[in-house]
Amino acid sequence: MMMDQDDKEILREEREEMNYSDPAPKFARFVNYIVDWVAIGVILRAVKFSLAYLTLGAKYREHIYYKIIDLEHLDLEVIQQNLYVSMVVTFLYYLIFEGVTRGRTLGKIMTDTAAITQDGTPFTFAHALTRTLCRFIPFEPLSALISYLPWHDSISKTAVVRKTW
Repeated sequence: MMMDQDDKEILREEREEMNYSDPAPKFARFVNYIVDWVAIGVILRAVKFSLAYLTLGAKYREHIYYKIIDLEHLDLEVIQQNLYVSMVVTFLYYLIFEGVTRGRTLGKIMTDTAAITQDGTPFTFAHALTRTLCRFIPFEPLSALISYLPWHDSISKTAVVRKTW
């Protein structure tokens, strides 16, 4: 069945009125994840270097962040310090990016996607905070493989869509 121009225009108007957006493809979401983790890694490296240099100066390589984890002699303090810094950097990365850009991170900017609310209300800092906190649920990244919406989307009532505006 062929649509005439009037039908196409009516559909376009309805789509705009409903604030319709296409869901982001799983591949785009995977790219978002990889890009964001690379960005977090770069930021984490810079933060660790800065903290080590500020505390030890030229001897920064002796700092706990530069100790190699030896499986025979596990140093829990090294593991614990690295874990704390990694968690703080990850938390701040997602919270700041999604809070300031209303649902976008470097990965989403590169793939031209954005997080929006499921009910059409504006994306707020509270949504960014909820999404960020949900990312720390154990096995949360696997939820993207199990269901259509990962837990950080379903719990925060958000979705990632192609940016069309």
